Amino acid sequence: MSELEFLTVLGLGFLLGARHALDADHVAAVSTILSDRPNLRASGFIGFCWGFGHTAVLLLVGLAVILLKITIPERVAVALEFGVGLMLVALGVSLAVTLV
Repeated sequence: MSELEFLTVLGLGFLLGARHALDADHVAAVSTILSDRPNLRASGFIGFCWGFGHTAVLLLVGLAVILLKITIPERVAVALEFGVGLMLVALGVSLAVTLV
């Protein structure tokens, strides 16, 4: 892979990651977590930790999949998506309880 191709892939990955960070599930999760923080500094720290942890997990799993040449079965992908949906419902319920 040439340097230009590498930089193109890296840039595209960054842009897609930035777009992914603004998906509804991420915005809902982060806003729920930050809703009870006392100030901007505390919210910023928690947001940074969440983002760093999210990135680290994606990096480790992504590297493992690439290096080990693993194919994630469709059933596993669907189960993981379902788990994300359940987590979003739980976060919504948690926020609703906090607001009531």
